[in-house]
Amino acid sequence: MLWRSVLALICAAACANAEPTLTLDGVTPLPRLSDSFGGLSAIEMSDGGAEALVLSDRGGLFHLTLDRSGDTLAVTDATPDDRTTHLGDTEGMAVDAKGRLYISLEGPAAVMAERADGSFDRLKPHPDFAGMVENRALEALAIAGDGTLVTMPEASETNTAPFPVYQYKDGTWTKGPALPRKGSFLITGADFGPDGLLYVLERAVSLRGFASRIRRFDLTAPDLSETTLLTTDAGTYGNLEGLSVWQDGTGTTHLSLVADDNFNIFQSNQIVEFTLTE
Repeated sequence: MLWRSVLALICAAACANAEPTLTLDGVTPLPRLSDSFGGLSAIEMSDGGAEALVLSDRGGLFHLTLDRSGDTLAVTDATPDDRTTHLGDTEGMAVDAKGRLYISLEGPAAVMAERADGSFDRLKPHPDFAGMVENRALEALAIAGDGTLVTMPEASETNTAPFPVYQYKDGTWTKGPALPRKGSFLITGADFGPDGLLYVLERAVSLRGFASRIRRFDLTAPDLSETTLLTTDAGTYGNLEGLSVWQDGTGTTHLSLVADDNFNIFQSNQIVEFTLTE
């Protein structure tokens, strides 16, 4: 019986030290459903993966109905939503527990909060927002379980400076722990997972196409507990900009990413999905 106990301890230790992994579920091309359906920059999954809200960087908002019964993901319906069409350069999106919508803008930098009637208020900005470069401003937006909004610009001040993190709660902006900048990757999206951790999607551009990286952080940990979950070669997927972390009915965690076609016939909108195994 001793050897069984030893084996159990070894297995337990191995499991405790196992690195989280992402397994590709599939890549789903999204057809150009209308003239405004393109430039997708953000995605929010709901209803256990049966519904999705996608945002264009030109203000277009669409409700997608998804069919997961087959071998591949299928979009069975796409309904436009005109709430955000007037907002301009829309990049990040977050939805709170009550269904209230928040949108981050890349130029000029701002975060918009939905009113009860569907219109939007501009949240009082952090002083740093005024100095941000318009095409490199608030690219990512996420909301924590306690309702705290977290936003980040696409780029930091220099090639080696960390990415600043801005947190909004109870009407006040504060600067959170900065995220280390590594290599040529810039931030394109973020979301909090069911585990309370912040997942950050990044992109690097080269002549061979787009490379993507996903890192995960614990904003409450002194060292941020940084974990790299995915790094792709250039050209593996499209221009991935939006990220949603969600659980299905079995409690399994999935990551759904959406690619921006830049309204270019040589690029495509797509949804790329992974399953997370801890």
